[in-house]
Amino acid sequence: MTTQTSTLPVLKIALSENERSRAIEILQQQNLPISDIDEDKLLYLLINDKKVIGTAGLEIFEDCALLRSVSVIQEEQGRGYGKIINTEIENYAKDSGINCLYLLTTTAKDFFDKQGYCVINREDTPAAVQQTSEFTSLCPSTAVVMKKRI
Repeated sequence: MTTQTSTLPVLKIALSENERSRAIEILQQQNLPISDIDEDKLLYLLINDKKVIGTAGLEIFEDCALLRSVSVIQEEQGRGYGKIINTEIENYAKDSGINCLYLLTTTAKDFFDKQGYCVINREDTPAAVQQTSEFTSLCPSTAVVMKKRI
């Protein structure tokens, strides 16, 4: 009889150039915006058994942040990994003094609604968030804007 050990996936900040490149590669596969990713954008990798299965990003502005590109690779979708990513990002943000997260989405409104985010008007976001590339040009004006106090 063999015993299988099951480990939980781990969300980690993509620090090395290789890790950041891997995150960007997954974002491209998911058709998510990458043109404005620079060193100021925190990128995260969700790793399960040494395999990168998801990503997320944060742009931080004093006590709020723009949540970006929560994604799970296609063959791992539907297993709760998106929720793990979101929960871990929220914990990190809260521990870092952030009290509110904002996001824009064209496809995941229902997912984020289940995570406690609510739809808001575009003009109700902080000026710093409104000035991001994601807000001004990368996401269409029809993208849903959502907010969550953490």
